Amino acid sequence: MKNHAFTIRLRDEAAAEKYIALHKEVWPEIVGPGGALETIGVRKLQIFHIDPLTLFMYVEAEDHFEPVRDFLRANDLHPRVQEWDDMMHDGGGSLLVRHPGNDGRLNWAPMRRIHHVDFTNTLPDLEDK
Repeated sequence: MKNHAFTIRLRDEAAAEKYIALHKEVWPEIVGPGGALETIGVRKLQIFHIDPLTLFMYVEAEDHFEPVRDFLRANDLHPRVQEWDDMMHDGGGSLLVRHPGNDGRLNWAPMRRIHHVDFTNTLPDLEDK
């Protein structure tokens, strides 16, 4: 297993309210058994919100998971996945906006781990200890 962290900004307060409401019932084509996230190798995913308008996403995934390749591939797995992604990221009505300086292929900016503590020795992916 590998872990990954990402961040992104919410467009405004109205977008934050809508984003949080939508995530109370994410579509099964995305998070259900056999859905896009499971298919691309994601095993755990958590999203956290902090004001002002910032999200943090933590992902644990299979070793073969590569965020750019697999998150983009997820959109091709089912039209509803692409529809969801478009609501989040596409155009002026999107809920999310990139962090300044994030010019990567993913809208969510990858974050670098700078510290860890693991008394259980179960924290995955610690090649940069």
